[in-house]
Order: sequence, then C-alpha cells, then structure tokens
Amino acid sequence: MLLRLPSEVTDLDLMRLGTDNPGYRFEREEDGSLIVSPTSTKGGAKSLEAAAQLRDYKKIAGGNAYDCNTGFAVGPGLRVYAPDAAWVSQPRIDAQVGTVTEDGFWPLSPDVVIEIKSKTDLWRDTVDKIHTFMARGSTYAVAINPETREVVPLGAPPAGLALDFDAIIDA
Repeated sequence: MLLRLPSEVTDLDLMRLGTDNPGYRFEREEDGSLIVSPTSTKGGAKSLEAAAQLRDYKKIAGGNAYDCNTGFAVGPGLRVYAPDAAWVSQPRIDAQVGTVTEDGFWPLSPDVVIEIKSKTDLWRDTVDKIHTFMARGSTYAVAINPETREVVPLGAPPAGLALDFDAIIDA
C-alpha cells in the first residue's frame, strides 16, 4: 500500500505510525510518500531467521544486527527504509555518535541488508530496493523470494558471513 499524505511526515511521526499500528511496517520514500506493508506470520518468521543469522554473525565480527523494525535514512531526501534484517559494522556505528538523536534514524545504508519478498510485494520492487541500498553504501545486499526460492545477492559478504538462505526461506 502506498500512502501520499498532504503534509510532511517527520521522523517522529514515522516512528509513531509504527508504534500505533503494530504488525505494519512503514517506510518513507524520498518524496515523502509512505510505503506500508503488513507482516504476515510466516513473513515475520523469515525476517526473524534472517535477523538471527546476522545477530550470530555480530557475535563474531562485532557491530550490531537489526530487525525489520529498524529504519535507516538511506536518502536521498526523506527516504527511510527498514530492511527485513541488517548488520552495521562497529566503525560505522562509532561514526554515528552525535549525528542523530536517540529517536532519529541513522543516515546510512547498513553494511549488510536482507530483503525478503512478502506476498504483497512485487519481486522487482524487492530487487530494486537492494539496488538502492547498494547505491547508498551497503557492501552486501540480498533479495529473497520465498515463493520461487530465488536469491539475488549483490556485492560480497563480509569476511566470515555465510547466510543460510534455505533456513530463511523455510522458516
């Protein structure tokens, strides 16, 4: 679902929308329009598996892993995306100190991004989104289509990261 609102939706408004509407994920495009996608039970299990794999990786490599509720200001303009799972290296986390308030979105594209197509998504939109993350600074981005088991990886995974795509698809 794509909503076009007459007034600008601030970062705080965007976070309130997510809090007030559990089960839905809100992202903001560069023109200020909102993307709203519900998370199904099976979809939530898949994104949790992806985030758990990145959480396990962070125990080895440092940095931090993020779930599908975490927004990043990937620009340009007002664009805020919340990937299904993400990982950011410690040096990039350290560089964020003082750049945004505790309630804001970091102005970066995570090092690693995983996007999983839901039933309400178009596959080409999922693939386009990982291209956007790569253009904005991610070093490894993956789109996964659970219906066809297709996996589109872009870039190279960081040292030591080996994602189990079957576990994500079958979750």
